Amino acid sequence: MQRYHDPSTDPLPLHSPSREAERARLEAATAEFLASGGQVDRVGFQMKEGPQTFVIDPKKTPVYAHLFAPSPLELKAKPARQPAAARITHDLQGAEPPSAEVVLAAKVLVQASLRNTPLGTAVVLGLTEKQVRQIARDHRITFKCQR
Repeated sequence: MQRYHDPSTDPLPLHSPSREAERARLEAATAEFLASGGQVDRVGFQMKEGPQTFVIDPKKTPVYAHLFAPSPLELKAKPARQPAAARITHDLQGAEPPSAEVVLAAKVLVQASLRNTPLGTAVVLGLTEKQVRQIARDHRITFKCQR
């Protein structure tokens, strides 16, 4: 392993005919620019006065965005809603009551949303696990916990 780089063993030479032609072209273009009255300003490290400041906008970060949520006074008032019981009875007037299968499926859905297992749901509802799983398949109910 070499400690220092030896440029004499580089695979590509630093001086090649194409590089020399490009150097000559750039020198000619620079001389033409200066002859026509152009000036070259050298700025180097003085190009910028200082480093850019890093600013975190708290309104756009998820950590602090909730602190800038609109106040309750700024929110528009929503019209009063009917109680749920009144809406249900109004919607169900003249309709036939749901079947026992739909009521049982609703109970299974409630147990599944409470993260209960099919076996636990069967115990709560007084059914077998096989019946609960069949109801879940029929009504596309997924249990988050299986056992």
